[in-house]
Amino acid sequence: MLGAGAPSRANAVKFNVTAMLTKWRMNYRGRKQLATLPDFVLKDLGISRSQVEQEYAKSFWEN
Repeated sequence: MLGAGAPSRANAVKFNVTAMLTKWRMNYRGRKQLATLPDFVLKDLGISRSQVEQEYAKSFWEN
């Protein structure tokens, strides 16, 4: 039998896992989109191509 706090802990874990997966997906998509930007846009943003390549080389779970 589960304790009185078990459902709320289970919901918290589910929420945390969902949040983590969402963050990972955002990392992956954002880095992929950043890598497709042309150099003149990167210059406007103040980002070099080498910085983009370093960011793109990161794994999706890295911040």
